[in-house]
Amino acid sequence: MKRHRVCIVGGGASGLACVRVLASDDYNCEPTIFEQNPFICGQWHYDPDGISETTAVYKDLRTNLPCSVMQFSDFTFPNNEPESYISCKEVEEYLIAYAEKHQLFKYIVLNAKVDSIDETFTVTYTVRIDTKNEISKRPYQNLLKKNEYYAVYSEQFDAICVANGHYSEMYIPDDISGLYSQTFPIYHSRSYREADHYRDKCVIVVGASQSGVDICGELAPVAKQVILSMKEENQKDFEHVLNQLRQSGKQLCTDYLSTTFSIVPPIERIDKDTVYFKNQTSIKPDLIIFATGYEYRMPFLQGKLQVDQNRLLKNHYVYPLYKHLFHANFPDGTLSFLAIPYRIVPFPLAEIQSHIVARVLCGKISLPSRDDMLYEIDHSLLQHNRRYHYINMINYTENLFEMMNETVATGANEGIGKVTARELVRKGWHVIIASRNKEKAQYAINTIRQEINMPDAPIDFIQLDLSSLTSIRKFVDDFHQRQLPLHLLINNAGIFSSEFRLSEIGEEIQFTTNHLGHFLLTNLLLDDLQASIPSRIVIVSSHSHLHVSNIEYDDQKRNQPFPTSSIGKLRAGYQCYCQSKLANVMMCTELVHRLGPESKVYCNILHLVRYKSLAT
Repeated sequence: MKRHRVCIVGGGASGLACVRVLASDDYNCEPTIFEQNPFICGQWHYDPDGISETTAVYKDLRTNLPCSVMQFSDFTFPNNEPESYISCKEVEEYLIAYAEKHQLFKYIVLNAKVDSIDETFTVTYTVRIDTKNEISKRPYQNLLKKNEYYAVYSEQFDAICVANGHYSEMYIPDDISGLYSQTFPIYHSRSYREADHYRDKCVIVVGASQSGVDICGELAPVAKQVILSMKEENQKDFEHVLNQLRQSGKQLCTDYLSTTFSIVPPIERIDKDTVYFKNQTSIKPDLIIFATGYEYRMPFLQGKLQVDQNRLLKNHYVYPLYKHLFHANFPDGTLSFLAIPYRIVPFPLAEIQSHIVARVLCGKISLPSRDDMLYEIDHSLLQHNRRYHYINMINYTENLFEMMNETVATGANEGIGKVTARELVRKGWHVIIASRNKEKAQYAINTIRQEINMPDAPIDFIQLDLSSLTSIRKFVDDFHQRQLPLHLLINNAGIFSSEFRLSEIGEEIQFTTNHLGHFLLTNLLLDDLQASIPSRIVIVSSHSHLHVSNIEYDDQKRNQPFPTSSIGKLRAGYQCYCQSKLANVMMCTELVHRLGPESKVYCNILHLVRYKSLAT
């Protein structure tokens, strides 16, 4: 198998997640990170002087999510309570420790700014030279230019992964009349470092997103006056952010109608030293801080690698990206973009996206054709403006898990179950479709008969809900009434859910459906299989069983409700799913042991890698 050389642009959290995944033994890749700074961690590196173009964190910034939610799947935050809201310094230390634990520094080239990437995936990059920065020779690099200050190289790769973040190019709205006629300073929140610099100042903060509200909270105790200018439709977002800040211990002006803090509508115009708001009020501030976000920029991409510049510059989103991840012009997945969505939990999302990228590159997942990807992109219901990449993270990550085939189609009424049933019938087998949904099962039966041109094909349906032990026993009774032999039992049904729900027996619904239901069904039909030897049991599992070390046997702990946060639900749901898949493996192993080869009842377990299924 070809070993893919992958260029990763950016050594922040997303780049580190990507190089960790690509360098693992699971994938045949050779990754390299090019990081323009002399340090890793991207925006999480605190730069008190504001010299770096890639870092925007300020001195007293604390995360707006607990560390247990932010962390990577294989590396926890040390010495912190799971619900702790931690400082940017602690995040930076965590990322450095993550890189050290997984020995990632050998894949990272620091002080290396990517200048351009052409259509042959040739990367041209400039490396700064100083006494602390020794340039090591790389096997595939070509020296283009060198002097006492820098060296310019080119190097060709098989794939490109853009992980340069989107906290560098500042966005300041250009629809404010007189914006540049002002006589006072204008800043962006990227240059904000600490509140004491604004002591006894009258400060207008524009924008009620996380940083805008947080900066107001820091300024209120020291500034003469703090005015938050925000759109009325952002009030819901403002309340949400305010609640998050209170949870993290920041008491943002809970009496915010005080003399030092107020909220006003958007700015209507600026006339020299005076700012006029849309409610007909005005003030003469000492300065304005725009906390209005950032732009996406990838200036190094050349030719057909470029994203649509018109939509990027005018509509502020990246096009054409399939699943907010893959450039549609490269259906082999060789040009990808990490952590483009916002209002997400970036570390675990970048980790999941990196697994998708790796699997596409290694042929474990196939992307649709260019035309199919473009059709899906162009017919999505997303707003084609700045909110295009504002996603529901639970829905998005569940969709990514489906791409990884971590969720198989329920029963045999569609997906791999239906294909298996069709091919068995084609070869002359009598097939019973066991499914929860009668209408879908009957549709599948009719479709199979049409596809193989056998209107009387021996394929029947018996209703089965694997989350119900009553339904399982009824299915077995109905099967026995038909007095049929049983040569093959395929346990294919399974679900993935990030919503906590108990089955009728009081067990978490995934563990019940994916394991306990199959366990009971198999045991109730074991005599039938032994009476029809040689016979076989096939269990469809998943390699996600490797993501847990054991099964939680404590009933109370195993059936504990999921956390309320989006990523918390997803993590807990996936943990339960992985446990159910591990139980599948353990069940198969024990069946083989107990039955023995002399029984001639064979048991196999499999993981799907290439099949694209429609999950239900």
